[in-house]
Amino acid sequence: MPFARTQSLLKKTLPEPVFDWLYRVATAGYYARQKVADWWYYRQSSVIVNAIKIVRPYTMVGRGGLVATFNVAQQVCKDNIAGCFVECGVARGGCSLLMQLASLSTTGRTRVEWLFDSFEGLPEPTTEDGVLRKPQGKDRRSWDLVKGYCLGTLEEVEDLLFNEFGFSRDKVHLVKGWFQDTLPQYKEQVGNIAVLRIDGDWYESTKCCLANLYEQVVDGGYVIIDDYALVGCRKAVDEFFAGKEYPDMVLDGRGGGWFRKKEAVK
Repeated sequence: MPFARTQSLLKKTLPEPVFDWLYRVATAGYYARQKVADWWYYRQSSVIVNAIKIVRPYTMVGRGGLVATFNVAQQVCKDNIAGCFVECGVARGGCSLLMQLASLSTTGRTRVEWLFDSFEGLPEPTTEDGVLRKPQGKDRRSWDLVKGYCLGTLEEVEDLLFNEFGFSRDKVHLVKGWFQDTLPQYKEQVGNIAVLRIDGDWYESTKCCLANLYEQVVDGGYVIIDDYALVGCRKAVDEFFAGKEYPDMVLDGRGGGWFRKKEAVK
């Protein structure tokens, strides 16, 4: 069921069996509509559609988020914005691959890319993350928002990027570990960032990524907040920009958002 705030309110006010039934019905309707829209979209042929078709087996991100990721990565290439691609929350590597495909289709070459993930699935959420639904399946590679889920292993991502697509290990850097341990250690090596894609789901993860890496996003660079609709994630963004000019967030239609760093817009 979309609309995180509505979910939270209903869960607090309705008996649990009623909420669970309503959740199943609303979720089934939402995904039925999405399947129809996806079916129509993927019947088309274009550079972006063909690239997204390639990465779909390796990602849990919906079509709107994939379109936004491709477009943002392609735009920094068109605008000759210096800096690397960074993804915090890699899972199975689909969006990491998609950003490189956008670069290849625009410039004929890949970019330096830094990919940070525990490669153990999600950490434990905190109270800041609000009411979360129960897991719907046993497959830890699903997008169920519980500890250990949204799992992609380091070996899977290495096989995808280095063996299947032949990217250079000199340009694509995979860093295993929790954000609070790895980002402070590696951020100087990362240097300037053209696209910062944050897909950590939780409040603490989002807060950590912004605190460590946002200042390295260059003028004209982009920040993608994949989980902007989640209570904890949005709270982390709100707190980070408190007292600053809040970015003009563009929603991707499926729960995420992105913005261009304000001072870059001439």
